[in-house]
Amino acid sequence: MSRYDPSFVPRKLDAPAKFLLWDFDQVAAAAAGFGVGIIVNSLMIGALASVVCMWAYVRLKAGRHPRYGLHCLYWHTPFKTFKRTPPSSRRRFIG
Repeated sequence: MSRYDPSFVPRKLDAPAKFLLWDFDQVAAAAAGFGVGIIVNSLMIGALASVVCMWAYVRLKAGRHPRYGLHCLYWHTPFKTFKRTPPSSRRRFIG
């Protein structure tokens, strides 16, 4: 059965986005570590911070839901971006 056969059904519809071998959120954690290295102008510190950030994020997510990182961002960051509610929740009933 070819991939372009009209009856082809993919096995993993809800698979998370990947970059090479890692999930995209793990790569984002590693990029944050490299960002620290860029700020302090040191490649070694950036590489070390990248490994530490990725290790800590993988340990945080171990055995939990694949989107647990978003859960942590929602509950543990002070930004209002993650805490906005949809307009339907602000519906007022006038009777």
